[in-house]
This record gives sequence, C-alpha cells and structure tokens, in this order.
Amino acid sequence: MASDSFLAIRGLGKTFAAKRWWGGERGGTVALRDVTLGLEKGRTLGLVGPSGSGKSTLARCLAFYEAPSSGEVWLDGQNLWSLGRQERRAMRAQIQLIFQEPAASLNPRFTAGEIIEEPLVIQKWGSAQTRLQKACELMETVGLPSQAAGRAALAFSGGERQRLSIARALALQPKLLILDESFSGLDLSVQAQVANLLLDLQKRLGLTYILISHDFGVVASLADEIAVMDNGCLVEHAATADVVAKPRHSRTKELLEASLALSLGGALA
Repeated sequence: MASDSFLAIRGLGKTFAAKRWWGGERGGTVALRDVTLGLEKGRTLGLVGPSGSGKSTLARCLAFYEAPSSGEVWLDGQNLWSLGRQERRAMRAQIQLIFQEPAASLNPRFTAGEIIEEPLVIQKWGSAQTRLQKACELMETVGLPSQAAGRAALAFSGGERQRLSIARALALQPKLLILDESFSGLDLSVQAQVANLLLDLQKRLGLTYILISHDFGVVASLADEIAVMDNGCLVEHAATADVVAKPRHSRTKELLEASLALSLGGALA
C-alpha cells in the first residue's frame, strides 16, 4: 500500500553478508535496522549521524546502488524495489546521488560538457548536438559559463567541480536529489555558494533534497527537517527548528554540541 508522502521509507533494513574464505556466508554486518520515514515533495531532509551510522547505505538503497534486505521504498506512488528491470531503469534516472568527492566521480578524460552529457548518452536521449546544447544550458543553470564546456573537468576548482556534479545530476530532470557529504572539503565561502545554488534550484525546479552529513550546522542551515541516524537506526526525526531547540536523543545532543564547539573554535581562530 502506497504512502501519501512523496518519499516513503518503510521498515528498511540492510545486512551485508560476511563471506567465509572457503565459500558460503556467515552472519554479516547490519547497516540499517527498520528505518521508517517520509518526506514531502519540494522539501529538504537533512540526514545526520556519525561515521558508520548508516547514512550512506540508506542513500545507496534509495538510489538503486544497493538492494535492501527488507522493507520498502516508495517514491511518487511507486514501490521502487518491486519494479521490473525496464521500469527500474527509468526510475533510476529520477533519483540522482551526488557523492562526497566530485573528482572521484568525474572521468578525468572527459570535458565538462561530456561529463554532463554522460547520463543523457546512457539513456539514449537526443542527438549529439542536442545533448551538447543541453549540457551548455545546464552549465549556465549552475552558474558555470557554457564556454567552458570544452575544458577538462578536473581543471575546475573544487567548488566548480561540485557544480558540475549538480549539473550532471540535473540532466535527466530527477525528482529526488541526494547529496552525500557534498560540502566536505569545501571552504566556508564555497559552501555558502553551493548552498545558495541548491536553494535557488529548489525554488526554480521544485526539487526534493536529501542532504547527508556528519556536520549538523551545515544541514541545519538548509534542511526543513532533520533525521538522525545512529548504529543503523533512525533515532530522531522532526522539523529542523524542533530538533535544534529540543533534541530528544543523546546522539542528537552530541552532534549539536560538536557542531557548536566547531563553530566557536572557528570564530576564535
């Protein structure tokens, strides 16, 4: 039965089986434990938690990189993991995952234009000319000059590469954009530029975001609501203002205190 929420995650679990050296499996590592949450269209969910809490595994289950061991994921009325191969291929285009380090996911042999065109080529969208035109339009959309489409992707700065990653993710007009630690490694001024870009794109295109980070401060400045992960479990989920003002779980309090200490340290430096 579908949920009224645009995104509905129900009882999601993921266990990575451990292999014996002589074959077969034994036990395994539980990465997600009965995760249930919903998100309305056009809103931003901040997903926070310490390293190893299950944030990235959840993202990979949403974006078809990992099959969940149990539970369901519904997006816009469709049960994602019950879809057939062709339907899943089409839906995969609607959920885009942007990884932490853009340089690692950008082909060093490609130009900026080719990077953005890549998902269009995979989906057999349009002609070479229309794909290039689309890539140039997307570069302008994310604040990069279209004249730079012929430059090597790795010739761009860290912030510019993040913009390229966002442009590529937008190429197939996704319904859900997941950013996994996308602000890590960027200085504060570049973080602010990327944050403003995301807010502008959301306003113009009606995008729905999941922002994954261990940095509570970054997420709190952008998210409408925050979900806190700990040891594979969802331990808190509420409006951002409520989580910041009255955190209920001990892990949430720890993350808030760490973020505050980091902010004070930066201010005193």
